Amino acid sequence: MRSILQEIVTPVAVRPPTAEQAPESATLFGRFGRLLLRRHSQLYSGLVILVMVAGSSLLRFGLDHVLPLGFPFLTFFPAVLLTLVLAGARAGIVVALVCGLIAWRFFVPPGTGFSFAPGTMLAMGFYFAITGVEIFFFTATVAALRVLDATKQRQAEVARSRELMFSELQHRVSNNLATVAALLRMQSGRSTDPEVKKALNEATQRIQTVSRLQRSLHSPDLQDVEAPVFLKNLATDTLEASHMERRPDVLTHVDPLRLSPDQAVPLGLITSELLMNAVEHGAPDGGMPKITLSLTAQDRDGARWAQLVVTDNGKGLDEGFDLQRSPSLGLSIARQFAQQLGGELVMENGPAGGVRSRLEFPL
Repeated sequence: MRSILQEIVTPVAVRPPTAEQAPESATLFGRFGRLLLRRHSQLYSGLVILVMVAGSSLLRFGLDHVLPLGFPFLTFFPAVLLTLVLAGARAGIVVALVCGLIAWRFFVPPGTGFSFAPGTMLAMGFYFAITGVEIFFFTATVAALRVLDATKQRQAEVARSRELMFSELQHRVSNNLATVAALLRMQSGRSTDPEVKKALNEATQRIQTVSRLQRSLHSPDLQDVEAPVFLKNLATDTLEASHMERRPDVLTHVDPLRLSPDQAVPLGLITSELLMNAVEHGAPDGGMPKITLSLTAQDRDGARWAQLVVTDNGKGLDEGFDLQRSPSLGLSIARQFAQQLGGELVMENGPAGGVRSRLEFPL
């Protein structure tokens, strides 16, 4: 039975990334990367070319009387690079060619025309080599970003598909559990044997508890669980499932712990069983049960441990009660899941009466 229960409630280990975690575009360089991948109209590219050629040429003419000889391309290298970023490789090539011709005509010595002297040709070769390297590395960067962009989009599509499949699977599991609970409830309504009716009602409650845990914990992006919210909601759901005319209050005190799904699922089932046991057996004669629920953390021998305590104000345990030999199915389930947590479940009479159930397990 233990292996079957573990198979039902063991959380799914693989959590596929959500669509939000998979960017729609390459983000190696953030907005800069998206700027490099943007496609531009011919009008926009033409305006960038005109502005860069005119701006760099006017600036170079303005600096001509300030700069010493040997800087004919000073303003043209940045113009080519900016054009590559703002308008792409084609526009960058055009700016490199036009600016090169302007520099050759006006700024490369002797600066009076298109000279073919060896020194002039060496300078022009240097210029076109540098701009060629700029264009090459820019083109390679854009190509790599496009590959990354396509890969990210495929990953986003796969993530969305897996998330939809995962959600559909969880929805079907929840529906199937709800169907089983409904069938047991119908069978309980037709039964005339009080013991059979009680057993079917308890089974229905446990299946409903598993269904609630499955819906709340098994989500594709779940990392851990906030213990206060989790246990308070669980206590409310358990009391609602008890179908009592007057619902008892549960006083809760839960430290702000974070639990993994592997811990939260068995802890939730143990807590639900202990609460149902307190509701059923913890009420004094003619009175309402007063139930307290606490989960605290403490350090022990260099390790972090959690302690779950559920108490009631009932008549307490019968003399000679032994949890290990108890015929109760619910307590047997709780004991087995305590072992799964690596902890120990103890039930004893409280100092002020009633039953005090204590579970300790490592965090």
